[in-house]
Amino acid sequence: MKDSNELIEIICEHISGWIASFDAWAKESNILLPILLSVVAAIVFWLAFSYLPEKKRRKKLRPIVELALFDTYKQLFYLFDLVMRHRSHSPSFFQSKIRAGNLSENDIKLGLQNKCLNESYLYDPNVKDALLVVGEEILDRTLDIDELANKVLSFHTYATAEELVLLEKIREKIRVYDFGERHIKRPCGSTINGKMFRPVDPSISYRYKNFFELYQLFCQLQKLVLNHRPLDRDRFLYKMQSLYHSGQYKLCSKLIHSEGSRFEKDSTLYRNYLALCERELGRMKFFYKIIEDTYKSRPYGGSLVSSRGFFQDLLCDNKLIEILAQFHSSAEISALITSVEEDQKHKEAFESANHALAAHFRRQVASTSAA
Repeated sequence: MKDSNELIEIICEHISGWIASFDAWAKESNILLPILLSVVAAIVFWLAFSYLPEKKRRKKLRPIVELALFDTYKQLFYLFDLVMRHRSHSPSFFQSKIRAGNLSENDIKLGLQNKCLNESYLYDPNVKDALLVVGEEILDRTLDIDELANKVLSFHTYATAEELVLLEKIREKIRVYDFGERHIKRPCGSTINGKMFRPVDPSISYRYKNFFELYQLFCQLQKLVLNHRPLDRDRFLYKMQSLYHSGQYKLCSKLIHSEGSRFEKDSTLYRNYLALCERELGRMKFFYKIIEDTYKSRPYGGSLVSSRGFFQDLLCDNKLIEILAQFHSSAEISALITSVEEDQKHKEAFESANHALAAHFRRQVASTSAA
């Protein structure tokens, strides 16, 4: 106790000495003290009226920017899903490839072979039933993206330079072709000297390079928006799918272990991805255990067809089929196998038909050039 009192006395003496020295310096200083006081006052004023209020505003407004960026990402995804669509109102067979960042220029070119701007392009009876009219939907998506970009730009103080530059590049790409209702609805033909002239190739395959450049920007945006915190449900699911389909199995597994419990309603979905990660990492024992624990409760009302995307490459695994057979009837397993086979046939038919369309259009161009 005595030592503590002595220590306190020593500290007090030092403080008193510093105060006395500062007081003496203040009385003798006619220049430095006012400058020092001005600096201190400026710092206090900046903290009170600039830094802290701006920090509070940023905390409130930054989420608006992040939401607009995420909505832009989703609109771009739907746009590329439309580009690769085989049938109206059906998701494409290329969603996993889109999220993985593996959609190639040739994929996009092939996907566009059966897409046209409006009904006036359905003039060729040989191919009109094979073409999908997508002009208005493309315009709707691009207008939404443009509006979202404007929203971020209006809050530019709370966006990073990287985000702003990327959005501006995206906006430039979506405005290159057919941007506006007048362009989308414009008839494909024009009459010159009483003769109707139409494009030999009615598809929008001429846009493949533009769409590919836009897809590369989409991949950059995906890296930005999926790393924003905190993760909500959609961001968690999209990030999980992106990591898995791009071959980042360890990171995908880590994400599911750290965040999955927050989204219990989607447990079947993320446990399926976790099982696939374990399989890809060679941990077959854990793969089968997760599958058994997941499907013994008969998720989706026992409909294995709802999980066909996960099982499409695994139906030759007899042990997997045996596990599923413990909790599902032979009819349910047969329905799964049939649905997977049908999806594969439809995908192959889409690719074959679009290759045939491309060949038909090339012949038409060659014939016209020869004439």
